[in-house]
Amino acid sequence: MFSEVRQAILPLALRKITRRGDLERAGLLIESLAKHWRDSKPFELLIVSPRWDADLLRTSLPRFPNIDVSVRPESDFFSPLSGFYLMTGWYRQQIVKLRVPALMGFKGYLTLDSDVCCVGDFDAMTFIQDGRGLSRWEPKRHHEWWRNVTDVVGTTYDAKGHGLSVTPNLLHADLAEQALEHLRHDTLGSLLPLMSWKVRRPVGVPWTEYSLYTSVAELKGNLFDYHVEWNTCYAADVHLFSEQSCVWGADDFERLVKLPNGSDPGGKFIIVQSHARIPLERVREYCLSFAG
Repeated sequence: MFSEVRQAILPLALRKITRRGDLERAGLLIESLAKHWRDSKPFELLIVSPRWDADLLRTSLPRFPNIDVSVRPESDFFSPLSGFYLMTGWYRQQIVKLRVPALMGFKGYLTLDSDVCCVGDFDAMTFIQDGRGLSRWEPKRHHEWWRNVTDVVGTTYDAKGHGLSVTPNLLHADLAEQALEHLRHDTLGSLLPLMSWKVRRPVGVPWTEYSLYTSVAELKGNLFDYHVEWNTCYAADVHLFSEQSCVWGADDFERLVKLPNGSDPGGKFIIVQSHARIPLERVREYCLSFAG
């Protein structure tokens, strides 16, 4: 099911007030990927942005020979009358992470955000075990959207269950397409029905891309045809994500930067929360300090 992982999707909308910061963070993500990608063929990063951001991204992001960056506007994948444009930014990003890789035929792919950094070496086979992906999981009891999504998909809630966790993560386009097709209405497609569930739950989160992806695959019975079971992933030697090295606030950062240079981060990717308001140059020094 997974033959290799050499592609990633990054939804990116530049916020008007801090657009330079968004650009710089995306540039740091690309630089960190270039440092740690260890494969003979380039890693492919597809950035999907609003039409008015695409040209700026194409001309401003750094270029490296081992990272193939392409920028495409949302309009390449969603028609002007699509329910996609009725969604808020957070939900748009979720749909991009499912719909675009399915349309592009990505097969196995990483999902990334601009506050993600790569801190460990990897290649096209690092996250594959016997043809299945070593993804990132979480207990369903941690988030209410796992209970909510059962109404959307038509399944039952298992408080002891585990589902694929939030970005960064590893998905497969077959199951992304399956999730959207399951929700497709003959005349409305899949996006307007998803929007209707948001209207019904104006306060809570009725669904996320990962809860849709997981729940539909559980219903179809093919989740573990593509993904290594959560208990094996938790105990694996290779981890896609490291919670211990993430930066969620200024206090975290001051503690972590005191660790020895080159310390094992505990996983291949981390998050440095943009809301922590740490100067980007300090973030860059921290993220690129981990040895390859």
